[in-house]
Amino acid sequence: MHRRAAIPRSLLTRPTLARVRQLALIGTGWSLIGLGALMSPLPGPFGFPVALAGGVILLRNSADARRLFVRLKRRHPRLLSPVERIRVKLRHRRNAAKAKAAATA
Repeated sequence: MHRRAAIPRSLLTRPTLARVRQLALIGTGWSLIGLGALMSPLPGPFGFPVALAGGVILLRNSADARRLFVRLKRRHPRLLSPVERIRVKLRHRRNAAKAKAAATA
């Protein structure tokens, strides 16, 4: 008879919790995009920043959304260039903060 190796419980729960967190963030991203679309007819620029925040959350947590973004970016570079500029700026800022934290540690 084959005996199954005992897997520590902590190894079983961690990926599950990470996946639940990822799915919750993907749902939050889509919810913010939908909320931004609903808010867009209101006076003022309230819908766009909310939808943009939802897109950022979605792009950071969904491989499918990243693939779609890259495909759209290649097909329509002028349409998505403002989003790409913001994304690159945030990435540089995040990398600088990581480098500063590593230098002080």
